[in-house]
Amino acid sequence: MKKAFILFCIAVWPGLAGAAAGSFPPQATAAEFAAWQSETRAWLGEALYNGPAPEAVPLAPTFGAREQRDNYELTEVTIQDRPGHATSGLLARPLNPPAAKLPLVIALHGHGGRAHDLFDPDNELYFYGDLLARQGYIVFAPNIDHSSLEHTQSFLGFGPLPRHVTFPAMGQRVWMVRRALDFMLTQPDVDPDRIGVVGLSNGGMTTMFVAAMDTRVTLAVASGSLIMHDRMWRREILHCRCQYLDRLDGQLDYYDVFALVAPRYLLVQSGEKDPIFPIGSANKAFAHIQEAYNIAGFPDRVAHDVHPGAHVFSAPVPEQWFHQYLPLPP
Repeated sequence: MKKAFILFCIAVWPGLAGAAAGSFPPQATAAEFAAWQSETRAWLGEALYNGPAPEAVPLAPTFGAREQRDNYELTEVTIQDRPGHATSGLLARPLNPPAAKLPLVIALHGHGGRAHDLFDPDNELYFYGDLLARQGYIVFAPNIDHSSLEHTQSFLGFGPLPRHVTFPAMGQRVWMVRRALDFMLTQPDVDPDRIGVVGLSNGGMTTMFVAAMDTRVTLAVASGSLIMHDRMWRREILHCRCQYLDRLDGQLDYYDVFALVAPRYLLVQSGEKDPIFPIGSANKAFAHIQEAYNIAGFPDRVAHDVHPGAHVFSAPVPEQWFHQYLPLPP
């Protein structure tokens, strides 16, 4: 982010003094906020990729085993996302599609998960891929676990915060998901105007960054991932270092990343008993996100769904949002 722009924001909006240097200006007009988004999105790309975005090589998709479920077919897919690296995943299509074009959902698992977990209705954490596929959505679930990343040794686990990483893990995940979206938009049955991303835990964090960076996303549902940046990394709670971006320190908070989604539809979900994304920090972060949507002029396009559970995905409110803002054909 340009230093002059940051200094300008601090000078014009003194309220930023207690925030990160690049946080959105709370007294901005809608036009000023949009300018901040444009500048910040470009800067965030540099932070995620530690430089320019990777080369978008030809996707060259290959298709593997197919499996029929009750009302959808599951297909293994592999695409080339950058030179020398492939992204694999599972693609669900309804067996009896109600229309020629259908909404697409990119479903993201968290730590300890893989794409197949998203289509397991008995999986306690990541069942939402199956849930949406059964209802008639086209669902693609890429594998974004540690084994799917490159050069992971320096930023896995709970050791020192990794700095100056060649290609941050979160950046790799975001790039893989965006290339998966590139692939899905080549499919003739996908409606390019109805695209959702959903995830829990690390999948929720990845959803946040993907929706912030990719304006093709219509609706983002990020569960079990809302927190203030200092609470995430500076206190007693331990999070896998694969989610850390050193260039965010002092520059952006996580609520700023969510603010880049405005004015598109955003649902963030928190559990009152979540031990690693405490509800107090989540509520504080959401107040800032709501402020960003107010500035953008669309306060009703964002909501915070707080359920009584712990670190889990609670389906009822996300289902309502998908049906309302990413509707299936009648």
